Order: sequence, then C-alpha cells, then structure tokens
Amino acid sequence: MFWFIIIASGLLLLAVFIIITPIEISVQFERKSKKQDIRAKITVWYFFYKNFEIPVMSFDEETYSVVFKEKSKSTAGNNKEKDIKETPEELKNQMEMLQLWLKHIDGLRSILTSFLGKIKMIEFDWKSEIGIGDAAWTGFLTGMLWSVKSMAAGIASAVFKRKCTPNIDIKPNFQKAAADTTFSCMFFMRLGHAIIAGIRVMKHMNGNVFKLWQKTKEETKNKEAS
Repeated sequence: MFWFIIIASGLLLLAVFIIITPIEISVQFERKSKKQDIRAKITVWYFFYKNFEIPVMSFDEETYSVVFKEKSKSTAGNNKEKDIKETPEELKNQMEMLQLWLKHIDGLRSILTSFLGKIKMIEFDWKSEIGIGDAAWTGFLTGMLWSVKSMAAGIASAVFKRKCTPNIDIKPNFQKAAADTTFSCMFFMRLGHAIIAGIRVMKHMNGNVFKLWQKTKEETKNKEAS
C-alpha cells in the first residue's frame, strides 16, 4: 500500500509538471536589401531552448522547387544544418490535404478558437520601409500597407489573449525604391492546453487517425484522376 501511494503521488506530480510546463515561441522575420532571414525560438521552462534559422532561400531550376537552408541550435549544443525543398506540387498537395482534414474534423473551429484563446501574445512588432521612387504611388502603397497591418494586428488581438499593444510602423521613402521590413512576435502557452486540444481533436475523430488519413488520401487521388 505504501509503495502504491508513492507511485501514485509520483505519477500525479509528473502529470502536473507536464500540464503546467511553460512554453515560449518567438518568431522573427527580416528583409533588408533583398536579403531575408527567418528565425524562430522555442523555449521550455525558460531555460531549455531550440533555435531555428532559415537565412538563405534559393530556387532549384531542375526540380522547380524552393530550397531553404535551415540551421538549428539547442541548449544541448547540437548544431545542425540541412536543406529543405518544397516543390509547387508538394505545396499544392499539402494545402489540399489540409483542406480535407478541416472538412472531416467536426468542431475543429471551436477547438482551435478555444486553444488559441489561451495563448498569450506578449510581443507584436512590425516595422516597414516602402517606396517605389514615385511619391503618389508610394503614398498609395503606404496606405494599403497600413490597412493590411492594422487588420493583421486586429485579428491577432482578437484571436490570442493580448498581453501587449501591437506596435506597427511604416516609413514611406519618396526618394528611392525600398521594400524592407522587420517583424517579430512572441507567444506564451502551457503544454497542458495543447494536450487538451489534442485530446479534443482525437475525440472528434473517434480516435481513428489512420482511417481519416486514408480517406483524405483516397479523395486526393480521386481528385487528381478526375
């Protein structure tokens, strides 16, 4: 009986530890002088982290695919570099598969809304410089970009639990062509929220993920054949 209590208590503490595990996700995008960098960082318990960096994007003319050179670094000091290729056909298949999954998973929208509503947005910063050498067109594009940024900030504020004021800024350059931008955002969540959302998704799929995967694959093949 004593060992049963010890084991049960240990499992309970482990479950609580997993549920309350804090996770921070930060994403940065920067484009300056035709060079663009994408960086992401996932931090667990404020100490363990993994960095991802995609500094180079090229085009493979043989396969007509976009090639990303991804660099990653973690707390353990593991540095990796690899090429990621995405052909137009692969991107198309991925989007079609996603649409089929969304169609077959009932109640997914409410699950996602509930899950995203528990994620805290603690940083949203988007600054840009735009110009095409013509004052009238530069002013027009600046106004359009303000609308896009305001809409994006509004959607983010509505979807996530806002813990910051979105910071957006646009600097029009009336003298020369420019298309530079820097974007950074940071989110905070508990691992337990993701686990609960995953359980709810599994419940709506009746636990039969493989059957749903087969069904979506068959529908994709039938669509391609037709």
